[in-house]
Amino acid sequence: MKALFPLSTLAACLLLAACGGGGGGGSSSASGPSISGVAASGSPITPAMNGVVTLKDSSSTPKTVTTATDANGNYSFTATQLAGLTAPFMLEISYQVGGVTYYLHSAATASDLSSGKATINITPLTDLIIANVAHQIAQNVFNQGNFASTLTSSALQAGATALATQLQPVLQAAGVSASVDLLHQSFQANGNGLDGVLDALKVTVDPTTLQATVVDRLNQQSIVDDITQAATSNTSVLNTSGSVSLSDLQAINLMMQNLSKEMSAASSASDPALLAYFDQNNFKDDGKSLALFLQEVTSKPAVAGGNLVISNVVLNTVPSWVNSVPSGATAYLARFQVTMNKSPSEHAFVVYKSSAGTWLVLGDQRIMRTEIDAIAAQNTVPNNNGALTTSACSGLLIDIADKGGTAGVNYAVISGPGVPNGLIAFNNGSGLGDSFQLSTSTYQGTTTTSLPMSSACFFSQLLALSDSQITAVPAGSAYTVALYNDNGTPTNPSDDILKATYTVHLAAQPLLSTQLSGVFASNPTASSSLLTAAAAAPGSAADMVNFGWTPPTVTGLFATDLWVWVANATANTVGVDTSLAAGDTTAQVAIPSLSNATSGGGNIEYTDSSYRLYWTSVNF
Repeated sequence: MKALFPLSTLAACLLLAACGGGGGGGSSSASGPSISGVAASGSPITPAMNGVVTLKDSSSTPKTVTTATDANGNYSFTATQLAGLTAPFMLEISYQVGGVTYYLHSAATASDLSSGKATINITPLTDLIIANVAHQIAQNVFNQGNFASTLTSSALQAGATALATQLQPVLQAAGVSASVDLLHQSFQANGNGLDGVLDALKVTVDPTTLQATVVDRLNQQSIVDDITQAATSNTSVLNTSGSVSLSDLQAINLMMQNLSKEMSAASSASDPALLAYFDQNNFKDDGKSLALFLQEVTSKPAVAGGNLVISNVVLNTVPSWVNSVPSGATAYLARFQVTMNKSPSEHAFVVYKSSAGTWLVLGDQRIMRTEIDAIAAQNTVPNNNGALTTSACSGLLIDIADKGGTAGVNYAVISGPGVPNGLIAFNNGSGLGDSFQLSTSTYQGTTTTSLPMSSACFFSQLLALSDSQITAVPAGSAYTVALYNDNGTPTNPSDDILKATYTVHLAAQPLLSTQLSGVFASNPTASSSLLTAAAAAPGSAADMVNFGWTPPTVTGLFATDLWVWVANATANTVGVDTSLAAGDTTAQVAIPSLSNATSGGGNIEYTDSSYRLYWTSVNF
């Protein structure tokens, strides 16, 4: 089985820390109303991010005008530009981070224009207000048009008031009135007031479940809104208890952004400018040393040239099992989004402020990989009659793997929502970095009985769940993973050694069976036989196979990897993992050599902005 790499959207909403912007100004050479404001996604959306605001009117054949943002995220539409357009208007800002295009939205009504000069901000909060009022993702509202009867002044005001009520503790902590108008309030690029609130919040909308999540970056507390319901029905309030320093968040976010740039520019893993970001003596990540970690990162073609971006930093307290932070140093567990080759994933580093006042990275400080992700999988295999059958399942991918080769762990015990009693993940003797296999049997070393792999879930790390089980596994669910060394006596558990215990949180809820339509790749093809390629000389033309597929029809999914394998009758299996860019639908792969190969296949892997995984497996 493949070794998964943790730094592997069109996301419905995305916040980057260190917001800025100021009240926009605009002038007009014609009489009539004008619109100006700030476009910010946690930082001001600038020309360097290709920030362009499009205004669409509500006439039967919609008219549009565009304008660019300035270096502070300000934008404006003059009276001349708005002449002849019909209110209400929707506004969309498009911008790029790491080559990925994102969108945020806002709205202006005839009432807003009555004063002559309207201030309309475009932020993740205004985007969420639109979604709550329209009961669908804001970008869909913009694309479809026909929003005049939906985006009324009263509806938008009610939506803005309801969201401000939910955010009241965060607003008060930043010195902002709970009655603030989130659509129209001017703010300055100084890290305080409403600007500080935008820095502190991360907003995402799951395009599949239509659930919006607002996370306080300062304590990882969150609230979830169902955007299919009335805006006023979302009444949960974001808790600020345990919040940490906003200035620390802003400084750490800046450090992470600079680190990602340095990773993309570094000439080698020993580049002094790159090493300066790390605690070189105590770094550990998924069991990997700093040298191994940086060698993997800097050797990936997807990283070079600015294709790695770190964003969406959220802070929490350092876990109790971390003991490498210098005494008295300010430290956090920083969870963040990694966009690599235009595809998002999530990871975490422990960071601390050195005596010199700089923030240093310690890695996740785990002795090995312990990750649990929501996954949907589809498998196509020949049945007993030779015909191909396709089936799908949804559940949890439990990824336990020794990435550094030094953990000395033989098995893990996993507990948490949706997990059966006695579930373990054990090392069956496969190669370094390969994921442990799941079992509900008694641990017996490498001969432990694995969970049976059904035709629907043809992966030994996938725990399939029923719809009723999935409803009891919400996003944010916590799991305990205890890692053990069997002390050389796999049949005698009494002398086993507990190596570490970690808490793992689930980023997204697995999809229900009714939500699986359109989420998988289709029509996979291979230009030649994998078995022939496996027998060919390495590096020869016959060794190369071109693969192609049709992407999922559901929007907001991003290609990440193509895993190709061949096997022979003696159960030997070899494979190769090829990193994909988000929009790839083809890949060329050098097939590993294997004598007398009898079967081969591939796994086309996608992810979404909620870090849910989608695997399409097929025999070629």
